[in-house]
Order: sequence, then C-alpha cells, then structure tokens
Amino acid sequence: MIRLIASDMDGTILRDGAQALPPRIIPILHGLIGRGFLFTAASGRQYANLRRLMGPLADDVDYVCENGAFAVHKGEITYKAALDRELGRELMADILAVPDCEVQLSGVDTAYIQPKRPAYTEHLRNVLKNNITEVDDIFSTSEDYIKISAYVHGDRTEEYLERFKARWGSRFTLASTCPHWIDFVPPNIHKGRALKALLDVLGIPQEEVMAFGDNYNDLEMLALAGESYAVSTAKPEVIAACRHTCKYVEDVLERLL
Repeated sequence: MIRLIASDMDGTILRDGAQALPPRIIPILHGLIGRGFLFTAASGRQYANLRRLMGPLADDVDYVCENGAFAVHKGEITYKAALDRELGRELMADILAVPDCEVQLSGVDTAYIQPKRPAYTEHLRNVLKNNITEVDDIFSTSEDYIKISAYVHGDRTEEYLERFKARWGSRFTLASTCPHWIDFVPPNIHKGRALKALLDVLGIPQEEVMAFGDNYNDLEMLALAGESYAVSTAKPEVIAACRHTCKYVEDVLERLL
C-alpha cells in the first residue's frame, strides 16, 4: 500500500522550464492529502522556492531540498548535510574562472551570489523568485555550504556540463535539471538519503513509497521507492532504473486518487 509520494520538480512535474505547478495537479494532490497520503517535494530548489511553488499546499507537504542537503517535516528540519568547505571553495573558484558562468552558493534560507552580470540577479529574483543575498566575496560567507550550482549565460549549458564533468565528475554527480543550471551533488548528499531520513521520522517503510524523477540526481531516491516512475522525457539511465514510465506525474496520481 502506498502511503507517501515523493516527486522531483524540474523536468518531472515542472516541464519546459515552468515556474508554476500545472493547474491540474493541485486538486489531485489536495484530494490525496485529504485521504491520508503524504507528499514530499524533492528538488534541487531551495526551501523557500519550493514553498512558493506548492502555494496553498505549502504547509501540508514535506520537502527534500537542495538535492537532498536537508529535509523538512512540518516546518522543522529533520535532516541536514553539508558540503566539505575546502572542496566547495575549490569548486566555486573553478566556476568563477569561467566568464560565462555564475556561482550560486546555497544556505538553508538564502542563496549567496557574487554576480558578474545583472541578468543573473534578475533571473534569480524575478523568474525563479529565490531568496538571494548578494555578497562582494562569496568565499567570506560563514554559513554551511548546503549546495553549489553554476548558472550558464547563453545557450551553452550542455557544453559546460561536459566540461565540468571532465574536471569534477569523479567527486560530484553533475546534473542539468533545467536550462542554464548545473548542479554539483557530492556522493554523500542525495535525495535518497534525505528521503530515507524523512521516512524514518514518519515510520514509513520504503515499499510504501512512490517516487517520480527524470534526471541523474533522482536515481538514489527512485532506487529507494517501492514504486518508481520515470517521466517519458527522462534520461535513458533513469528510465532503465525505474519500474514504470509515465508521460505526466498527474496521470499516475489521478489513478491513485
């Protein structure tokens, strides 16, 4: 029996760069929650951004944020991991050395940026609607390093993804979950570990979990779930790793409802 549904957002529920939930999914989720199902939004996005996305359901769901760096249940952080500081500084220096790339350093409640171009700040603030803090020296921040991402100006994301993989692929899982963005996820931080910590708090076994994803940073979460779904636009390796494939998450959830 399924008791908890966990889903990636960008590329899975949010398609083609969407910054709002598809209207059809909101009443479905509301109905499932009303019948006792639990829903976890599991994403590379920050906590504040995910709450904005969930809108009227923000207080009724749980969260796995920043690719599994921390998990939130009923507004409280129940699990948190941090990136090694020296490794993070080395990575940020490498990203900043690329003229077309910007760094986003995530904390729990805000993302720190040292913008090279105004368009980057504009995108974060007015398109993604992230909580951001501009700093003169990103290496001087004192908060734990929750996640590091690269923002790529122009249409060269895939090119830079391969370039960064050559340098950093042995130390991080790299994923481009939406246009312009490259996430660097260390081996000890992933959605699967954060979701397992959340399941332990809730007392829910893995076989009672249904999970949805589309990219490499979803693999550990999908492997954890008793019922795993890849959307049809997912990476081939993700489709191969899942028990099922679907076109839209809401199709499966509607049947479950």
